[in-house]
Amino acid sequence: MGAHGEAVKLLRDALTWWTMPPANWADVAVVIDRMGSSGDVAAELGHLELAGPMRISTWYGDQPVVPMPEELRERVNELIHALTPDAEDADGAG
Repeated sequence: MGAHGEAVKLLRDALTWWTMPPANWADVAVVIDRMGSSGDVAAELGHLELAGPMRISTWYGDQPVVPMPEELRERVNELIHALTPDAEDADGAG
């Protein structure tokens, strides 16, 4: 799987599974913007992973976690589409 495939998998995971405090989604949005404007998607993969939720449970009293905001979901879906144009054409959905 190439960098684009890894990016698409991570972006789909973010859409489906990630929950974080609202303020943390701003960091993800910055990385999504860079991925969309960068010619080197592989360079941004690590940044996206670091911006994502930590793999530990939250402590009582921590900020509540929420799914990805709708505006960011739209940008992520657009980026997934941009990274996988051939797959969508092959499915007849493009």
